[in-house]
This record gives sequence, structure tokens and C-alpha cells, in this order.
Amino acid sequence: MSIHPRERANRRWLVGLGLVLLGVLGGWGLGSLAQAGELATVCPAGPPTCSFTTVQEAVAAVSSGATVLVEAGEYAGPVIISKALTLIGAGPGFVTVTRGVIVAGPFPVTIKGLTITQGLNGLQAQAPPGLPAQYSPVVVVENVTIAGNATNGIALFDASRAILSNVTVTQNGISILGNPVGSGIALRGQASLVTAGPVVVRENGANGISLLDESSAQIGPGTFIARNGLSGVQLGGQAQATFTDIISRENGCYGIAVEDNASAQITGGRLESNAKAGLHVGGPSSTISGCQTLLDTPGYATATVEGTVIAGNAIGVLVGDLSKERDQGAVNLAMVTFLGNGCDLLVDPAYPADSVVAESTFYTSCQ
Repeated sequence: MSIHPRERANRRWLVGLGLVLLGVLGGWGLGSLAQAGELATVCPAGPPTCSFTTVQEAVAAVSSGATVLVEAGEYAGPVIISKALTLIGAGPGFVTVTRGVIVAGPFPVTIKGLTITQGLNGLQAQAPPGLPAQYSPVVVVENVTIAGNATNGIALFDASRAILSNVTVTQNGISILGNPVGSGIALRGQASLVTAGPVVVRENGANGISLLDESSAQIGPGTFIARNGLSGVQLGGQAQATFTDIISRENGCYGIAVEDNASAQITGGRLESNAKAGLHVGGPSSTISGCQTLLDTPGYATATVEGTVIAGNAIGVLVGDLSKERDQGAVNLAMVTFLGNGCDLLVDPAYPADSVVAESTFYTSCQ
């Protein structure tokens, strides 16, 4: 019995996710931490109603592996976490932490049930200053809203890892001289991201998700990316990502942009109603307002697309920058469905004739 390509991709994604989670949980010893019994409570009234008045006091006082429970209220940060910890709020509609949460150090942290707002970065993960990238944390984020932060909603630096489920990242970033600055989720260095459940990334200043340097991501089913200032997802540098059954729509430039020397595997899902193109492959990642690029650096970006619907975009797939001379890119399309685009495929005339390989895919070329 044959298996539909999307089902096959979903199986691969689930197996990959399982291996990631097993590696993370085992490597960081989360099984033993679950047995740690220390518990602290935080509430606006403070003692004797609860253990602490502020989240930072509780985090600083408890031992590694403890759990901090936060009752309804607004709590001033920044909250700096430098130990293994589980931080649980009463729900994102009831608990607000302002001025951000910073996690620094080689340990696991779980954050649940709160809203993070009014920070420079909403949630920031990194190695401690002066230490190598391998001293970065793994952060599990569940049932959290990250909104209204000045630059990025989530910023992952060094070799930090994050696993997101039931997370909303919205309205982060600012505008400087008319150009959006800050993304919903930004990865730098060798940081990595997994979306393991429903994740919404919408209405952020620049990109919904931005991956640069050697960062990587597994973006899975249930991820909805929409109405971000530039692209839904932008990959630059040597970043790599897999996308399985995601939706990226109504973004200011591209649904997914694969640029510099980045690579992407896209299976299933929809790239629809984006202002310039559903998928862009090739060109530099220095995108500014109006989808213009600033640099002319050599690069070779690649993307493989299987079983995806690309609909209602000005251009379905744009291969190349059309204004730079030294970049290149290649796309493999298999069983892609094009619907209602201004035109389906536009390839930079300077690119080689074999830049696009299409299998069981029908499209109209842009003139």
C-alpha cells in the first residue's frame, strides 16, 4: 500500500521530534528533576499568603530543580534564571511578567502559563557571558503569550534550544526610519527551535521567524504564521529548517524566504496571500521595507517543496533576487499545487536553466 507524501513526511517529522525530545530530556536530566520536591509560591500579597512577592526573588532563592508557582497578578522583571527550574503561572490571561525573562546557563528550564511583555527581548536564552556556546540552556515553553516586546519576542543565542507548544508570539518589534526591527522569534549562532504543538506567530515588526548563522528549526503541524512586516520565515546565513504542514500567509514580503546559503525542506501546508511571493529562494538576507535588499554577496540557497499549496500570492515561487548578480539558488518542486497566484514561477534570468526541477507540478511562468 502506498503512503501519501504528506503522511510520510508527518511520520518523519514525528520520529524526528521524538528523537529531539528524547535527546533533550535525557541529555539534560529532566527525569531526575521531575522528582525534585522543592516548591515556592509567588503572589502580589507576599508572605504569609505565599512564599514571595516577586518572581525574581523566588527564582533566586530556590534550589536547582525547584518549581515556582505564580498566582494571578502583574510582576516586574526582568526575571533572570540561572539554574534548572520550572516556572508555572496561573495562565497567560492571569499572570504577566514585564521587562522580559532571560535564561542563561547549561540547564533545562520550563516556562508555562504566563504572558511576557515590555522587554527588550521577551524571552531570551543564551550561554552566560564569557562562556562557550555549549553552556546554553534548553527551554520548554508551553501555554505562553509573548507580546509587545521592543525587539524580538523570543531570542535564542549561542547554542540555545527551545521547544514551543501552545505559544502565541505577536506584536513584537519596532520601526526605525520606516523599517521594521525585531522578529517574533529570532535564532542566531547555533540555536535551534522545535514547534511541538500549536504555535501562532503573527503581526511582528520584521519577520515572523528569523534564522541566521548556523541555526536550525523543525517547524511542525499546527504552526500558523501571518501578517508579519517582512517575511513569515526568513532563513539566511547557513541556516537549515524543515517545515511540515505549516501555514504562512499575508506577510509583507514572502511566506518563506530562503536566502544566502540557507536550505529548507517544505512538506505540505500552505503559503498563501503573501505580498510578493509565497516562496523566495536565492538572494541576500538583508531585507528592508519594500522587500528590497542591501547587499550583493555570493550565496547559494536551496529548497525542496513537496505536496504544498502555494496560492493567492503575487508570485508563487520567486527564484533569485532579480537585482543582484552574484547570488544563486535552486528549487525542487514535487506535487506542488499552484492556485490563483499572479503568476506561479519567476526565475532570475541570470540563473542556470536547471535552477528549478519540477515533478508532477503544473505552473505558469512569469514573463
